Amino acid sequence: MSNLVNLTIEQIDQRAIEVGLRYKDSNFLNVFGVPRGGITPAAIIARILGVPLTSQPSAGRTLVIDDLVDKGTTLQKYFDEGFTTDALYYKSHSPQNLAPNGLLKDGWLVFPWEVGSEIGPESAVERLLQWIGEDPTREGLLDTPKRVTKALREMTEGYREDPKEILGVTFDVPFDQMVTLKDIPFVSLCEHHMLPFEGKASVAYIPNGRVVGLSKLARVVDTFAKRLQVQERLTQEIAQAITDHVGGLGVGVIVKSRHTCMCYRGIKKDGVMVTSVTTGLMREDPRARMEFLALVGE
Repeated sequence: MSNLVNLTIEQIDQRAIEVGLRYKDSNFLNVFGVPRGGITPAAIIARILGVPLTSQPSAGRTLVIDDLVDKGTTLQKYFDEGFTTDALYYKSHSPQNLAPNGLLKDGWLVFPWEVGSEIGPESAVERLLQWIGEDPTREGLLDTPKRVTKALREMTEGYREDPKEILGVTFDVPFDQMVTLKDIPFVSLCEHHMLPFEGKASVAYIPNGRVVGLSKLARVVDTFAKRLQVQERLTQEIAQAITDHVGGLGVGVIVKSRHTCMCYRGIKKDGVMVTSVTTGLMREDPRARMEFLALVGE
């Protein structure tokens, strides 16, 4: 995968030295490495500080080290117990206070001590298959982890697309009437269950001397749909992107979709969810709003 970051032992050593030097004048009595990724960097840091590596940390006297802070669940436990914590790396969404000397490194990090099936997101799919009671080694499931991660990557392409680039090219056209593109099909993933919701979006805007290519309206719907979403935010993001980057006098967006997270689990009821957002004249002028609703068939 394109966001897989393979770290070398040399990079790990250098990072551990950099972190260790920040604590050179500290009074820690020992260093504890969070099993298992924190053990190697903790050993290097302990050597720099001239203190032992310990398997029994003591609050207030032990520096607790991990290789990576992601969500921060592991280090948070030690932090809450009064330990000073740090890590070699953290992610942009991580609680940075747990790794004050960490280096920001997004992507899927692969450490030198991770081998074979431990490497990459496919290993997580294998574990899920085991969790539901399946055997990932049986013939029908051998390539399932690869297929699942490929499919998920494809269904979340919106994270790697920029709506500003999509909508950034406009044309000088003296047209001041409503432009509408209705029933744009999309499939998105519910962020609560990662189950699909599928539907259609209708988009309209009133130009202010400049228009955007029609296909770009469909593309911007896809850009936001191909992310983990809730329908309310999806509708708002489409409208806001058109407002920001096309610069019309008003924007209207209506989204209708069927959510499988409601149909196939939980309450198990079918239904169509409808959300709408209007801005500018579409919101302020009742005649413009009524025209929008009439054009999209509402």
